[in-house]
Amino acid sequence: MPKSIPILPDDVRKSGSLAIPAIPLMAYQSNPVEEARRFGSRALTEIYADMVSIREFETMLQSIKIKGEYAGLKFEHKGPCHLSIGQEAAAVGMAFSLTAEDEIWGSHRSHGEILAKGFSALRKLDEKEIPNLLKNYGQGRTFSKVEAFSKGSISEFARDYILYGTLAEIFGRDAGFNRGLGGSMHAFFPPLGIMPNNAIVGGSAALAVGAALNKRIKGKGGIVIANIGDAAAGCGVVWEAMNFAAMDQYRNLWDAKVGGAPPILFNFMNNFYGMGGQTAGETMGFGMLARLGAGVNEKNMHAERIDGYWPLALADAMERKRGILELGQGPVLLDTVTYRLSGHSPSDASSYRDREEMEAWKNADAIEGFGKYLVLNKHCSDADLERMRASAKDSMIKALEHAGSLIYSPRINPAAIGSLMFSWGQSEMKGNLGDTPDNTPNRNITMAEAIGEAVWTGFQKYPTLIAYGEENRDWGGAFSVYRGLTEKLPYHRLFNAPISEAAIVGTAVGYALSGGKVLAEIMYCDF
Repeated sequence: MPKSIPILPDDVRKSGSLAIPAIPLMAYQSNPVEEARRFGSRALTEIYADMVSIREFETMLQSIKIKGEYAGLKFEHKGPCHLSIGQEAAAVGMAFSLTAEDEIWGSHRSHGEILAKGFSALRKLDEKEIPNLLKNYGQGRTFSKVEAFSKGSISEFARDYILYGTLAEIFGRDAGFNRGLGGSMHAFFPPLGIMPNNAIVGGSAALAVGAALNKRIKGKGGIVIANIGDAAAGCGVVWEAMNFAAMDQYRNLWDAKVGGAPPILFNFMNNFYGMGGQTAGETMGFGMLARLGAGVNEKNMHAERIDGYWPLALADAMERKRGILELGQGPVLLDTVTYRLSGHSPSDASSYRDREEMEAWKNADAIEGFGKYLVLNKHCSDADLERMRASAKDSMIKALEHAGSLIYSPRINPAAIGSLMFSWGQSEMKGNLGDTPDNTPNRNITMAEAIGEAVWTGFQKYPTLIAYGEENRDWGGAFSVYRGLTEKLPYHRLFNAPISEAAIVGTAVGYALSGGKVLAEIMYCDF
């Protein structure tokens, strides 16, 4: 234990009881007058347009998987396709206030989140910045393809870019965001804060915490969202990541200048099913997912249950929680209630669900309900809604025509893959191990001492290098490799982590993916 925190019997043996603060459930109350003032008609109609675009995108994917065609265009897609039809309001509400500086890390069901974040982040940029930002990504591969067929305004071009780049990636095309190598379940677009989604259930949780840690230590702006499903609440790595994000030491032991806990928000997209298993009432014991926050820290992780079928409720929650995260008082947990009207994948006939239940959710469809709200409160007309729906379909046809054509959008040349896997460059190491100048006597030291010297050299060379893991700081690490560094380094550069190997490795990967340097200590390789 840290020497600076004494554990005394008189303190820990006191009798009493533990009070758990109340967790808000569906606290947001829609007020059309206030919402008109706060958001404005333009933003409210853009929310509808984004939801319709996402619905059309996934309806197209479902159609080509099941029927082999969409809007008269024939296409056979053999890759994976995990849809989130019905969850559009949750994705758009989540992304509404986020900028390119904020990051989202998703699951295997993240098409809607990618599109929503891309649309939202682009709107917040100066239109003069957009062409260069998009052109400079991936040597302009996606940009040049979209430039050839998108002839509208800059905002229309940007929208076509997001749709085409995402679809081309799903189809495994060279002009996709990640040259087709990420595909449906691992797509990302860093310039807009769209970080890799993840095929491993709950896998993004630890990566997102590492990315948030990188923001905190480097003093970078923005917050990080881990979008994970309710079934991921049963995954060990998710619990490890939440505990890692909530460590007391961020506030008790780290220098106040670092700023507190990592700015991470765990957004559980709660559609009540993990494939065919029903989380609430069957495969889990929490009853109400928001309750999980009480098991992590005394603040309940500032947990709330949010109506993900009303986009403004989630937009409001994200704005409120940002303030908590920026003050270093996180982590935050949101239980975002939504529902997938589609199956787990196109081959899933949803036989595990009751027809009455599915009809009830279809009747509560967020897109239909929000459209009626816009018309009722005079933000737009029925004709405007129809125009937005037609525009979404036209854009989708255009994206499918170009991303689906192997002539227009070929796959990556296999010979190029090696250049993406290996640098073919030289390392910074000079000479051979064991070489010493002629006038320097050879030294007889242990392997642990040699590693310790190399670690200290790294800390001196790289000012933002951090090291953490099992018993690093006061114990000194396995075989005392870190002994002596406690006195030399501030707490945030060398600290103890929970005995949670998945969180240690996962956060280190997320930290490194975000441009940081980290030494992750799991003590022994077989851990």
